[in-house]
Amino acid sequence: MKYRLADCIWASISRLVAAAAIGLWLAFAICPTVFAADGAQAAAAAKEAAAKLQAYLRNLEKSKGQPDYSKPPASEYLKRIFAADALAALPAPKANDFGWLLDWVVSVDQTYVAMIMFGAKALTDENVGRNVIDYQDNTMPAAAFRLRLYERIARTVPSLPSDERKQERDTIERVNQGMVQLATGMAGFTRIRLKLENVRLTAAALRDTVTVWAPLATAKERAELLARLEKALVTNKDAGIADAINVVSTMIKNVKD
Repeated sequence: MKYRLADCIWASISRLVAAAAIGLWLAFAICPTVFAADGAQAAAAAKEAAAKLQAYLRNLEKSKGQPDYSKPPASEYLKRIFAADALAALPAPKANDFGWLLDWVVSVDQTYVAMIMFGAKALTDENVGRNVIDYQDNTMPAAAFRLRLYERIARTVPSLPSDERKQERDTIERVNQGMVQLATGMAGFTRIRLKLENVRLTAAALRDTVTVWAPLATAKERAELLARLEKALVTNKDAGIADAINVVSTMIKNVKD
């Protein structure tokens, strides 16, 4: 079948969904905190938009319709959830950012799962492949945003007081695990033939965040990442990603156990 998942595609999707499970767990683990103004507003807008997009998708499933992420209302919801400009414009991380960043990642992960699982009953359902590939102009930027958001959370952790870091140890560990899972899944997508612009933005997100997630990966995870990136240079040799992939690979190889 057209959308029957090849092993390499399913492996990448499963990694991205596994990472999303971290965000869903965080929904039950977030503690009240003082919110920073702009970031908190972006996180609150994302939460509201995520609820509306999920309702939009549920209604479409009931009516046997198909989503159109290029037009309102879906396009407006996605802008608020995956607000790349707002994330990029944030000032240096502060301890007070931690709570609303976790809120934001919950909204982002819930949305991503809803998008790729639209019309699917299980992860191996062919609809998952259809959603990822047919809507790649939305799912690939969403995955890239997720990685950048997780990386921002990881860079915020050192600003937390030591006693709070101890209290949030489980949350921090799950965020770190989710980030490595995300990076591994995205590395897998660089080795298949997607639209070149989507391969490029995926490689760029990996390059821009690698200094944070690579040291968190185990030796086995690093080996898997390197194998996927090596295949990417062959499969997408015309995508202009060699420099980005080489930066990522070099950083991974330089990690010491």
